[in-house]
Amino acid sequence: MKRMITTMALAIALGGCVTSSNNHLDAWSASDTAAVEQQSILLASNLWIDMMPKVGETLPLMKEQTIHGALNLSSKGQLPADMDALKVVLKQGDEVWELSADDFELRNHSEQQWEVAFQWQLEFNNSEPMDVALLLVNQGKETWLLNKQVPVDTVY
Repeated sequence: MKRMITTMALAIALGGCVTSSNNHLDAWSASDTAAVEQQSILLASNLWIDMMPKVGETLPLMKEQTIHGALNLSSKGQLPADMDALKVVLKQGDEVWELSADDFELRNHSEQQWEVAFQWQLEFNNSEPMDVALLLVNQGKETWLLNKQVPVDTVY
């Protein structure tokens, strides 16, 4: 009996690992446009690292870098007022990083333009592009937008 319970617990735990690793499958098959409330929404992502020296700041001796992101949402019509951004997922090679809503800021520039802005410290290759996925939710319906091969610019 104990062996059966242990086996079941192990199977459930491993099943959870499989589910969490396949969590973003919908994201990687999405495109840069999606229809939400009959409005076509376009995602345009910008990523960069800031190498500009700052007064009084010393560079830490670590491999991690701070990546900055500006994910711009635009539509010819009004973006749905109840729409929200749930998460940002960055992918480079086999590495995947997930940012929750607490890790970014949603900025409303106009009724047709919103921006998801973030800065996050990661260990990544800044000479390789990243895939950027954004999960939106509107009236309980989730929609992924994706930009593939977004270059990481360097600002001096």
